[in-house]
Amino acid sequence: MHFKIKTIRGYKYLYLIENQRVNGKVTQVRQICVGRAEKVYQLFMGKEVLKVKSYDFGKAAALLHASEELGLISAIDRNIPKRSLQGLTIGEYLLLLIIGRTNGSLSRRSISGWFKRSGLQFIWKPRYSLSSQNCLNQMKRLDERAISSIEEDIARSLIDRGISPTRLLFDTTNEFTYIKHGESILKKGDSKAKRYDKNLVGLGLVVSDANLPFLSEVYSGNEHDSKVFVRMLDALCKRLERLKVNVKELTLVFDKGINSKDNIDDVLEHMHVVGSLTRAQSRSLFAIPLNQYHDLYKNEKEMIKGFRTTKKFFDQQFTVVVTYNPATHRLQQSTYERQRAKILYGIEDLVQRCARKGKGRKVSVKGAMNTIIDLIPKQIRGVFKYEVRKIDGRVEIDFEIDSDAESELYRSFGKVALFTDLDEASDEEIARTYNSKWMIEDDFKWLKNRVIMPLDPFYVRLDLTLRAHVFLCVLGLILYRYLLWEIGDDSLSLPHMAEILDRIRLAVVADNKRKPQLVIEEMNAEEAKIFTKLNLSKYVPL
Repeated sequence: MHFKIKTIRGYKYLYLIENQRVNGKVTQVRQICVGRAEKVYQLFMGKEVLKVKSYDFGKAAALLHASEELGLISAIDRNIPKRSLQGLTIGEYLLLLIIGRTNGSLSRRSISGWFKRSGLQFIWKPRYSLSSQNCLNQMKRLDERAISSIEEDIARSLIDRGISPTRLLFDTTNEFTYIKHGESILKKGDSKAKRYDKNLVGLGLVVSDANLPFLSEVYSGNEHDSKVFVRMLDALCKRLERLKVNVKELTLVFDKGINSKDNIDDVLEHMHVVGSLTRAQSRSLFAIPLNQYHDLYKNEKEMIKGFRTTKKFFDQQFTVVVTYNPATHRLQQSTYERQRAKILYGIEDLVQRCARKGKGRKVSVKGAMNTIIDLIPKQIRGVFKYEVRKIDGRVEIDFEIDSDAESELYRSFGKVALFTDLDEASDEEIARTYNSKWMIEDDFKWLKNRVIMPLDPFYVRLDLTLRAHVFLCVLGLILYRYLLWEIGDDSLSLPHMAEILDRIRLAVVADNKRKPQLVIEEMNAEEAKIFTKLNLSKYVPL
């Protein structure tokens, strides 16, 4: 070590510099600012008081622990062609981006500043720049082949730890972006957030019954879910075969958006299926009165009821269970009635605008049609009848509610018709299997949560880096889910665990008499339990 004096804004500061020889070259690995002349004098005269500075520690240490348990860093380094790097490996750089993303949607440009405020700096000593360009360079090495191989290695690691899937859940989501120009991924489409004016990034996920992502795919924002499903099912079956998982004993759960004869046939060729039917397919089933339903099970608030039958769909005979949830009924009814009032008010306003006389731009037939289409959500368009025509230069609108269609809609509230080839399963088992979809819906929710693992904002726009960015977020979610599994507390939610980890901090305590010490700040019982359970003390530098 040696001293160096730097002049900053006209003031001279004393720095302690540490160099090490790396690959035959002397490289600076650390610099510590001792201070200006007054502070150095205080230190020399023994007048320095006790000083304490704390750093984020719990979340970074926990995610580092999970990555080591699952072999994430070695999986990345094994599947990405090696280059000579000083300090951190490719896997460590990418894990750094994951951990940084959990600390406030950090951009690559912000990583360096965050790292200096994090306790991770005492565990890792990067000897290469954490610049935005360097981080981007590492992301560019995550091509589709590398992503697939790394994800499969993580799945194998989970299976080796006894977390082998018996049920798999498939679903898709998309996230709108403010990026105007991209490549094949960034496209306008059916936005889940109703932002049809923005380019979208699509994400398909397959999640195991342990609530751990098992397979992911980034796809174009304008691609239909059913096409994504075909590709992912093929990739899923091949992955399961390579991992020596007995596919025939698995059950795949998915939503009605995937329904087609070809898709159902493809699934049944490999594994069991539990899916849901559309309202049109369930019309006769929903007409059965509630007094013919029986109790299935009780959730936190309501008794879930249902009835069982067999029926032919997609040219095959299936066991069908129709479930009824009173709470869902109330929610759907209130939502519809609110939408209904808004639609009627909007139509009345439109009629008045069409009838307006005088100067100014008049409403056209096309404009009136577009307004009506925008007013009515597509799920309930069959309830409303309308006709727009032009008579004597004026636009006229006929609008009415189809009472039969509305009655049919009311009969569907709170009900879901499920189909399956699991003929021996009980009604409750079938219902609970389908309702486990909440796990993948939870994953999508946390991927949009800014304090967990946010997909947005996107600081990249090209396909290669978009896939890498989304994959790093999915990896972060896997690490979080693994931590929950390891802690084993069913009452602990993911956001609450993240909050607890955020409160675990590393403090540097120093005075003029003793060598600076690194200690964990005082913890409450909840924090101490997780700290001990995950053995985070191993990351506290001695």
